[in-house]
Amino acid sequence: MVTLKKILKGKVVILCLGNPARGDDGAGSSIAEAIKGRTDYEVIDAGVTPENYTGVIIKLKPDTIVIIDTVLFEGVAGEVRFFSAEDLRSGKISTHDVSPKLLIEYLRESTKADIHILGIKPKSNKLGEGLSEEVKRAVGKVIDNIKGVC
Repeated sequence: MVTLKKILKGKVVILCLGNPARGDDGAGSSIAEAIKGRTDYEVIDAGVTPENYTGVIIKLKPDTIVIIDTVLFEGVAGEVRFFSAEDLRSGKISTHDVSPKLLIEYLRESTKADIHILGIKPKSNKLGEGLSEEVKRAVGKVIDNIKGVC
């Protein structure tokens, strides 16, 4: 089983994605806000425009990239799972648009880093809502785990 302790090796970039104005889609930004400057890792809150941060990530020359986002998969709201880029490519999981798939392929080619997706199953991504209780609990667990590994 993949754990944060196993994957956070070498120079690490944690790339958080999502839109805080769309309910549980704000999970990534919430995590970034809580851990940025409080870990040994480079934390980037890319919001809904991760492509704008590829140059920064490439310059950092990471060994490992962890992408944190809400991900649609079979499971219960607030469930947290690790996925590989292959899971995204094969259609086993889905993010809300095509850009994460292209982003991962580009970063893999440009950095040769190990890339992992930490997905949180959303309950609702409705405009104007905050995080659901299920996703708030998941966000708290992810934050604690990241801080615990440093």
